[in-house]
Amino acid sequence: MILQRIYRGLWAVRIRLDGMLLGCLLRLYGAKYGTLRTTGLPHLTIRKGARVTIGNGLRLNNCFYGNALSTHRCAIWVGENARLDIGRDVGISSSHIVASDSVTIEDNVKIGGGCYVMDTDFHSMSPLERLSPDTDRTGTKTAPVTIRENAFIGAASIILKGVTIGKNSIIGAGSVVTGNIPDNQLWAGNPARFIKDL
Repeated sequence: MILQRIYRGLWAVRIRLDGMLLGCLLRLYGAKYGTLRTTGLPHLTIRKGARVTIGNGLRLNNCFYGNALSTHRCAIWVGENARLDIGRDVGISSSHIVASDSVTIEDNVKIGGGCYVMDTDFHSMSPLERLSPDTDRTGTKTAPVTIRENAFIGAASIILKGVTIGKNSIIGAGSVVTGNIPDNQLWAGNPARFIKDL
């Protein structure tokens, strides 16, 4: 019992310190942010000219203590002149957010462990251009991603470029989302398909 109290007390101190360190990093990058709580520190890259806005109540789980599915750190990458907007009371566990153009995560969104949200193909679709590092990223396609208010993204899901996930909608664990999801629906699978209205 005493050891458990000591353990919890040490974790509380670590969470507080991690939050302060993440706040310092965000300030250093010029991001605008509100209150946040983080277990562990995410991998964080914010390139020149990028705009990052984070609302109050962000919760990042970057280790097992914060969430049983959090076996690795979150990774947040915002490219040159790209935009990342995260609303209020958002929870993200061990997931990757890649904004080459624009990613918007609205209020009260939950993103489960091991998800990927990305607005880019990363590489050229042309096999000839991919042969050389000099041309591999030529013509790379990007399109904004939006996850609307109160949506829930199940663990190990992948959200691809150009997708909008509707308000209150749920994406089942392990899904690959390639198209828009309307409000108040459950979708799952690879590729994700309609399951039912909520």
